[in-house]
Amino acid sequence: MKFYVDGKEITIANNKKIFDCGSEGKLYQIENDVYKIYYPNTLNEGFGNKKIYHQALLGINNQFERIILPTSLIFDEYGNYVGYKCPLIEENNKIGLTELDWKLFLENLKKLEEEILLLSENRFLAIDFAFHNSIYSKKDQKIYMVDPGRYHHQSYFTLQDYINRNKKILEEYIFHMLEREIITYKLTTPKKATNFMKNIASSKENLSYSEYFYDDSLKYENVHEMIKVKSRFIK
Repeated sequence: MKFYVDGKEITIANNKKIFDCGSEGKLYQIENDVYKIYYPNTLNEGFGNKKIYHQALLGINNQFERIILPTSLIFDEYGNYVGYKCPLIEENNKIGLTELDWKLFLENLKKLEEEILLLSENRFLAIDFAFHNSIYSKKDQKIYMVDPGRYHHQSYFTLQDYINRNKKILEEYIFHMLEREIITYKLTTPKKATNFMKNIASSKENLSYSEYFYDDSLKYENVHEMIKVKSRFIK
């Protein structure tokens, strides 16, 4: 398969091993980059022409570290847009984050909160900012969010619309991450797990998760321990 990236021709062999694949397309690893090639019928699904949104993301990618954005667009030999290139983040794990020490855990939450606000200020909705697209790199000790293919503009939204919607998306990601950790490590019973998460949602009010968990960081070794202790007092 012949493609063009930044005006240069690249070839991806038909039998090249696929790095990953999903509902939108296939991913190939070439050195330290990932090349996402879309299925033709997904280039305009959902929110319209992906090329427009991905072109706009190119202009702001140097502002982000944890949210991985496209660094180049990919075209076929006829000049049709087919995908994008972005840095490779080698996956270490998606679970076990509740066992990180508090300082590291809170630093990661705070950084994600800062960058999703920055995405809002650039008028992008973080669609697909989800648990299955997050990666924790043990080497860097950082949480990254990959696969920005569905991030998009909605010109009729106000700045506050972007901020509110992206804040909700981030909170849902953190909620699901904690929920998955509770289930995986059997930190409490399924019934208590549901009530525990409801308790967090109701008591957090307008605080960010990094602000909400700060007080707990002074009492427990990590989130893992905090959940086990607090769940004892939940019916």
